[in-house]
Amino acid sequence: MSRGPALFAAAAGLAGTSAVGLAGLAGAGWWPAALIVIATAAAAAALLRRPLAPGVTSTAMHLIERPELLARRRQHAQEELAILEDAQELQRGVFEVSAELVGCVEEPDARHRFAAAMRRYWACTGADLLVWERGEWRSLGGPASGAAPTLNRPVLLPAEAAGDLILDLSPGVAGQACLVLRQACPQPSLDGRNPADQRYVAEVLRGQLALSLRRVMLYGELQALARTDPLTGTHRRWYGEHRLRELVEGGAVVAVAMVDIDHFKAVNDAHGHAAGDQVLAAVGAALRAQVRTGDLVCRMGGEEFLAILPDSSLPGAEQVANRLNAAVAALAGLPSAVTVSVGVAACHQDDDVEALLARADQVLYQAKADGRNRVVVALAPGEHLRTRTIRRARSE
Repeated sequence: MSRGPALFAAAAGLAGTSAVGLAGLAGAGWWPAALIVIATAAAAAALLRRPLAPGVTSTAMHLIERPELLARRRQHAQEELAILEDAQELQRGVFEVSAELVGCVEEPDARHRFAAAMRRYWACTGADLLVWERGEWRSLGGPASGAAPTLNRPVLLPAEAAGDLILDLSPGVAGQACLVLRQACPQPSLDGRNPADQRYVAEVLRGQLALSLRRVMLYGELQALARTDPLTGTHRRWYGEHRLRELVEGGAVVAVAMVDIDHFKAVNDAHGHAAGDQVLAAVGAALRAQVRTGDLVCRMGGEEFLAILPDSSLPGAEQVANRLNAAVAALAGLPSAVTVSVGVAACHQDDDVEALLARADQVLYQAKADGRNRVVVALAPGEHLRTRTIRRARSE
């Protein structure tokens, strides 16, 4: 039997054969390769005539047949693109706000920076940054321009808070804190948007501001630790001298009171260094309690302290020194009675810090030489080494 009819019969059935079968046929070796091409074409034609399986539909053909679906799909894509563009713009704004707030670590600067960040989205007549401390609200960066709000929600939009925008920044502090934009109204970037969108923007910014406020408060705590003597609670010497130099070089009216604990070495020798630390802590607390808010008490070293009294004349500084002397003498519960000697001096025209401290130190030693537990005041130039000694009625 001739092989030709058999191969033609095989080619006619290629519509249902696999590629492996076709390759095997091509490898028969004796028939021209053209027969393989004819068989493949026949198989393709058979596949084209085969109907699609039930449920399988060409999306492209469906959209072509129904143009309204194509228009709807195009509109949906445009809406999604607009949403993405809004989100991108918000992310860009939040990123810029975060970058601007990275350098904000000082309390006086925080209020201005926070208000500037919020004014990207809300205009306002003023801004208050408030922190709840020791039973009352403290305004950072200057006096508050209005009353402190009641914090009962993370965000209160202007329509909900009598025109103010209120952000609860309490997550950034140990207690409570808030930023209040007075008489706020949306900027063009938010104007016309629904309250839900405005609230979302405010919530995102609130998170950034709370983080920044935490950084500001931590920086303040670190600064306080760096400039505060842990034993006495007074400022460290470097900070006191720095502050005094600022006042003197700025031409401010300032006086100082140099305070030294009498017979402190005897306390250590008789009762030990733990008792000496107890005396130092008690004296430091007594001195701090007798000065004004703007005054400064620092520990100069050992048992010596310096009270810096801005805006104080010599008579006023003398009164403060007498209070310091009396407060220490009245201390109770210590291993032994404690008194201090005080030397007072005021800054004169063309004075420098070194000259001012030298005069205070000179009259302090005069107080020691005169019997301790007393205040000695350095008088004005022209009276040379004359001093005025204020003896206390209490005997030693």
